[in-house]
Amino acid sequence: MRDAAPAPAATVLGEPDAPRHAVVLAPVMPRWDHGAFFQQVAEPLLASGHRITIYDTLSLLCEGDDLKALVDRWAAHLASGTDDPDLLAGNALGGAVVQALLTHEWTHRSKVLLLSGPTVADDELNTELERIAAAVGTHGLSSALHLLEEVVSGPAQKPGSVPRQRPQPAAAPGPAPDEAAAGRRLSTGLRLLHDADAREPVRNFPGPLLHLYGEQSLLVQAKHLATGPRPRHHLVGIPQAGMRPHADQPALTRDAVARFLGAEES
Repeated sequence: MRDAAPAPAATVLGEPDAPRHAVVLAPVMPRWDHGAFFQQVAEPLLASGHRITIYDTLSLLCEGDDLKALVDRWAAHLASGTDDPDLLAGNALGGAVVQALLTHEWTHRSKVLLLSGPTVADDELNTELERIAAAVGTHGLSSALHLLEEVVSGPAQKPGSVPRQRPQPAAAPGPAPDEAAAGRRLSTGLRLLHDADAREPVRNFPGPLLHLYGEQSLLVQAKHLATGPRPRHHLVGIPQAGMRPHADQPALTRDAVARFLGAEES
């Protein structure tokens, strides 16, 4: 994390002159993967005429920030763009940031897509996140990533086995020059979600909103997600998926996203 004037890191997919713009905020990852985590489910957005800007959520984090400070910095950056997003999406921490942004009126013209983005962190989620974050300091980055993989993986991944290959890069064996920085990104990013609560902005959001989550996730679960009392708010569980439904069940996740976009554009 930088001490001052951080600049957003981003990857852009799709045609630059596409008629719609989707903004995606990434989950916590020790090393920015340049948007690879989202590419398996980008197809419905590209097919519906969106260009997609995928941001590293932690790229705007400064030392000492809490979640509100990070949200405020993203609000200032996104509001200063040349066009309001037609769709706001976020995965995990990115989803928590997107939900907190919904207090801003300029977001009310957007559709909202959330992939395992917690609306509220209860004691159970707080404890799990802290257990993993603390492991960075006590056991090292590799051990912390192993703990994280155990709780976010889908049913095909058994605890104690070697983690499956994911678009998000894992820690390299042995010491790496950036391992300390990667560990700080992981532990600090996870701790940002402590006591997160965006239930009010979600309830008051007037536009279409879709929560997607993996039914077998051991970390962010349905009880951590909230929708408003509106017919255009939806909560959809992806079967046989952990916290990364877009990686565990990409076809089912793409179908759910396509149905959401189609229903709202018909």
